[in-house]
Amino acid sequence: MKITRKNLFLSIISTTGFLAGNYLTGLKRAFGLEKKTDLVIIKTNTVTEKSIYAMVAKGFEEMGGIQQFVKKGSKVVIKPNIGFNSTPERAHTTNPILVEAVATMCKHAGAIVAIMDRPVHNARLCYRSSGIEEVAKKVGVDYVYMDRDKFKTVKVPGGLNLDTLDVYEDILEADCIINMPIAKHHSAADLTLAMKNLMGVIGGNRGYYHINLHRNIVDFNKAVKVHLIILDGLRILTKHGPSSGSPADIKEPKTIIFGKNPVMVDAYAAKQLFGIEPSSIGYLNLAAQSGMGSINITAYSTITRTV
Repeated sequence: MKITRKNLFLSIISTTGFLAGNYLTGLKRAFGLEKKTDLVIIKTNTVTEKSIYAMVAKGFEEMGGIQQFVKKGSKVVIKPNIGFNSTPERAHTTNPILVEAVATMCKHAGAIVAIMDRPVHNARLCYRSSGIEEVAKKVGVDYVYMDRDKFKTVKVPGGLNLDTLDVYEDILEADCIINMPIAKHHSAADLTLAMKNLMGVIGGNRGYYHINLHRNIVDFNKAVKVHLIILDGLRILTKHGPSSGSPADIKEPKTIIFGKNPVMVDAYAAKQLFGIEPSSIGYLNLAAQSGMGSINITAYSTITRTV
């Protein structure tokens, strides 16, 4: 049999018990036996294309199945970090194979999938050097260069610093938004994770948003509600981020974190991937004070699996 990405995907979901897991999860939910899970942490011993696909399949299974997020015919936007004209090994942008695996599963579920970001550097260069353009073409999904005329002004409910924001139209029209940040150090925000990654769907002057940055990050997440976060902790940049650093600054936790709440995902990633107390990060404190989620990671209900 010819090995294709579709065959690889089908093989992985069979060997990981993905379909059976979905069936059992459905039974538990129907009889009220399912325990609420805040985060799913998937680890691997060796990062390969096959292991990344298996990690994604297992993550969706433990989250209750991809059908909880993606419906046939639905519009799904995948929002990785493609912010810089950097190759994947520098850990500046989301792992392209991870994006490929998620896009493949969404497409297999019958969704209309688009991948997009608003990069700091030239979009065409960033999409190409990051590997995102290549994997989008392989999977057969759209990759979108954001058009400056397609941002719409929305209100920020309970904004800490902003009353309105310009949000990209495709984000507002999506049935499902999957936020796929890479975990890395950020010189201004301390860390850039799920919450900070939403700057890539906001229009306007980036320099302006870096004034009162921590409050603005909270406001991004008040204005835009994502449905799922899949955080890339396979290789992380621990110093000199978001777009510099040397190989010595890169660590390999070989971990992916799934969750619905960006505050919880970020708090957990800060502590477990970087050894940083969530309470030391301004936007996490502000988000917790705003009632957007707890940063007490010891109170989280988590599932950890190794594939």
